[in-house]
Amino acid sequence: MEDYNFNSYYLKYEKMIHHLLHHYNIKYCYDDYFQLLLIKLWDLLKTFDKSKTNTMDKYIYTKLKFYLIDCIRKNSKEMNRFIPTSHDIMLDQSFVEHYNCEMYSMLEILSPEELLWFKLTLQGFSTQEIAIHFNKSESTIKYYRKNARNKLKCHFLF
Repeated sequence: MEDYNFNSYYLKYEKMIHHLLHHYNIKYCYDDYFQLLLIKLWDLLKTFDKSKTNTMDKYIYTKLKFYLIDCIRKNSKEMNRFIPTSHDIMLDQSFVEHYNCEMYSMLEILSPEELLWFKLTLQGFSTQEIAIHFNKSESTIKYYRKNARNKLKCHFLF
C-alpha cells in the first residue's frame, strides 16, 4: 500500500486494537501496548499485499493479535528476570538500595563467582549471557544463583 492516509486507518482499526487489548485483559501499561499495536498497524499497512490475502481486516486482526501475544510474552519474560525472595523482596538494584548494603560487605558473604553473578544480574544480564561470560554451563550459573540467593536471604532478611 503506497498511497494511504494513516488517520483514516487509525479511525477504522482503533476499536479493533481496543478489542484485542480488552480480550487479553491488558490493564497494566495499556497505553504502551496500544502504542505498540498502532506502530505495528502502520507497518502492516506498508507491507500488505492484496494478492496474498483475501481481506485486509482479517489480515490485520490476525497479525495484530499474534504481535500482541508476542509482546505479552516478551514483557512477561522480562518481568521474570527479577528474582523474588521468600518475602517478595526483589534481588535487583532496589533491593540493594533498600537495604543500603555495599558491594564490599558482600565480598565476605559471597564467593567470587556468586558475587560476579550478582553484579551481572543487577546489570540485567540473563542466565544464558552470564554462562557465556563465565564460559560455564547454565546449570552451573543456576547453582551460583541458588547459593547466592540463600546467602543473601540469610544475611539480609533475618
